[in-house]
Amino acid sequence: MSGQYLSGSVYSASLSAALNDYWQTLERRWTRDAGQTLRGGTSQIDGAPEPARWQVPPESRGHLTTCPVVAWAVTDSTQATRPSAPCDGWSVPDAKYVECRAADVLSQVGDWAWAKREQLAAAIPDLAGGPELSSLDDARQSLLNVDGTMRPEGSVDAYTLPGMVEKLSVRDDGNNNRAWLAGWTGLAANSLKGGFLSTVGPTLKNQSVLVRWLANCYSVRATTIHATRNNILQLIAQATSELFEAAPPSGDTPKERVAVNAAGQAWGIVSTVTKALGEEAPESIGTALSLIDFALNLREGKPNEDLRFPQLSGFFAHLDSAVRTLHSDLDEAEADYQKAVTAIGHRIAGVDRTVLELYDFTKSSPDGDDSDPSASGRFAVDVVVVMEIAQHCYDAAEIYSGLLSKVATASYADGQLVGRGVVPIAADTALIALREDVESFFQKTTARYLMAADRIKKAAEKYAAGDAEQKARLKAAIADWHETGEDGKRGRIDLDPRKEGVQN
Repeated sequence: MSGQYLSGSVYSASLSAALNDYWQTLERRWTRDAGQTLRGGTSQIDGAPEPARWQVPPESRGHLTTCPVVAWAVTDSTQATRPSAPCDGWSVPDAKYVECRAADVLSQVGDWAWAKREQLAAAIPDLAGGPELSSLDDARQSLLNVDGTMRPEGSVDAYTLPGMVEKLSVRDDGNNNRAWLAGWTGLAANSLKGGFLSTVGPTLKNQSVLVRWLANCYSVRATTIHATRNNILQLIAQATSELFEAAPPSGDTPKERVAVNAAGQAWGIVSTVTKALGEEAPESIGTALSLIDFALNLREGKPNEDLRFPQLSGFFAHLDSAVRTLHSDLDEAEADYQKAVTAIGHRIAGVDRTVLELYDFTKSSPDGDDSDPSASGRFAVDVVVVMEIAQHCYDAAEIYSGLLSKVATASYADGQLVGRGVVPIAADTALIALREDVESFFQKTTARYLMAADRIKKAAEKYAAGDAEQKARLKAAIADWHETGEDGKRGRIDLDPRKEGVQN
């Protein structure tokens, strides 16, 4: 876990704290507004969800101009200094006692403010219950680790996967690996020359691109949720501040919202993804977004005519609009996410499987055909070299087995590919299917490297059977394998990445 993303527990706690701050600040503002309204001789309080329990009678209006409870509401309105006892109803202007239920009216305000808190909590995108973004980040990092093994920086070492693939690769670009293969029969002529060895390079390249694109998809999903969570906290903090904010707002308020599609902007999701295979994927994956500071530093309250929202009814309408914008931003980001995942799926569907999971030996005859040159032809084959090729295939299979397990670990995040209400959207389901496809490519590639190694080794044995010198060289090569432990490598490779004890 890189620490880039909010944990679910931190977000839930931050959301609860922000909502409580909003509720308490709204209660203070509403209490002040209610006090001003009562002082004006009426209990028709703006924004109230229900009528006040006491409608001010004419004989009480004079009293309310000097009522200590109303004075507290207008000048202070904090719960810590709230009068502990109701007003006795003494009317200074009239020099008599009248009915005063200001305390009863003001006690309703707390319920109204709490109801608005709950209304806001229900209206914002429901992202408190999930997903756990650290799991998505772990899946992303696991895929990037796979990519790093498939394309290391700097020179290509012969013992790295790219180095082995380069040595095995047979291409029509001037390398001369084909020449010494021409004397082979069966597997070599029919499958190896124009089949298997011609697909190892493209397969490595395409798989590397695919795991990078998968990593991007996980990053986009995590960043979309992360940015929305940040914007929810920012919206609540801004709304809380606006309750006592002067008009016009100060230059440093409100804070800039985090773009929900920030990762998409950095990645160029839809326009670039259609070139996924055979092209370079972006190097920058996953823009880290930090948690906003939503601490409130409320200024001293101003008269309502100087407030940005002098009427709470206008404030509530503004807040409702801002919440709708949160949802539309998330909808737009998720639509782009869907387009990206769909585009990758379409691109995969249009690529030949032989350059995604290697040449399939089961589609050709292991005995060759009439075009195969005979073993006694003009080319001689050194079985030591052939065994070296088999060894490289075993080595590649072993590395791929480890990569397969890393790709499979991304499945641990499947349950975190969700949106509002911890419910997956179509893009989440499609991304899981893509990850399963890529996992199957790695599984088949591992299996086909194993099959190639076995068949190449058998081809060497078959060739050496009719040549005493080659037979001796083969025996020496096998002895070397035994001494270095190479002959036990095959038993350490498992095609089930979830089996206990499988290397990773």
